[in-house]
Amino acid sequence: MIKEIISKHIKDNSILYIIVIMSLMIGIASGAFTINTLNDIQKENIMKYIVSFYDILGHTQLNAINIFKQSILNNFETVFILWLLGATIIGIPFIFFIIGVRGFILGFSIGFLISEFKFKGILFALTAILPQNILILLVILFISVTSINFSLYILKNRRFNMKDLFSQFVSYTLIVYTASAVMIFSSLVEAYVTPYILFLLKNIIK
Repeated sequence: MIKEIISKHIKDNSILYIIVIMSLMIGIASGAFTINTLNDIQKENIMKYIVSFYDILGHTQLNAINIFKQSILNNFETVFILWLLGATIIGIPFIFFIIGVRGFILGFSIGFLISEFKFKGILFALTAILPQNILILLVILFISVTSINFSLYILKNRRFNMKDLFSQFVSYTLIVYTASAVMIFSSLVEAYVTPYILFLLKNIIK
């Protein structure tokens, strides 16, 4: 049942998904190519940041609960912004921008690791970055398409009945925040699994 609903949703919104995914890919590519524009001093500063992070990781008892709370907060901030933009007529361009920025950050992070650590950087990205980010990005893509759809609904029905608008708004809100609940699993991975993976991979920067 759920599989059929998701399949129908993707099929009905295939064009929107293509555009949103293109925005994400452009962001990822931009982030990866930005690595080539960094000078040696900038790269050295980033490396110092990574080294200092690992020093803290090696000498500090990490609080998984605090990491989980912060991860939830960060993810739901993005969801809230997308939801809010979807509830406006002028929000669509900003939704694409947010998707692009998320892609840029991911592309830059993975690109830098691969550029500096080669195969070890690929291993680092596959084990410590991609697992939770893949699920988060899938949810964000779904929410983005849903938000764009609702924004288009408002645009196409400017003379709507307030009762119909409220009903659609409630449905839109329930869909967005129900989907965002999936991010809780990603936050659990980030809080209780990723730190230990990072600790095991600490020799990458040696």
